[in-house]
Amino acid sequence: MEFFSTNLFNWYGLAFAIALLVPDIVYIKSNRIDRTIFDNRAMLYIERIGKYCSIFLMGINIGVLEGGFTKPIMETFWIISTCVLTVVALILWFLCFNRFSKLWAYLLTAVTAVIFMMSGLLQVKTLLLTAGVVYLIGQLYVTNKYVKSKMQ
Repeated sequence: MEFFSTNLFNWYGLAFAIALLVPDIVYIKSNRIDRTIFDNRAMLYIERIGKYCSIFLMGINIGVLEGGFTKPIMETFWIISTCVLTVVALILWFLCFNRFSKLWAYLLTAVTAVIFMMSGLLQVKTLLLTAGVVYLIGQLYVTNKYVKSKMQ
């Protein structure tokens, strides 16, 4: 991928990002989340920055620290594996909507983080990989606090 590429959008990545973002928005709108359970505001912001940067970088090619797929088979593997993991994430969201479980919450965190980090690795997008790691760190904190509050 060139530094100033004219290919601004990654259409598959944009579709995956939207598929991951929509259930998150629906869950936030349908469930009242008490923000006082998050005693560390910095971690809450780290989670948000990681999530929204990862989603943005999945769909938009900014041309900085991006190499693109090194072999055509990597693109095929990325599309298939991300599609499967996105379906798994959507199923986990559905399970969390119907009956919240500690296991499903942590699995959802792991699956979405794997999607972001794997996309960064396979597409050689350093910023996406970094945002995925930041997301994982912040999301583990948020999930841990949220699970503790739901289980009480």
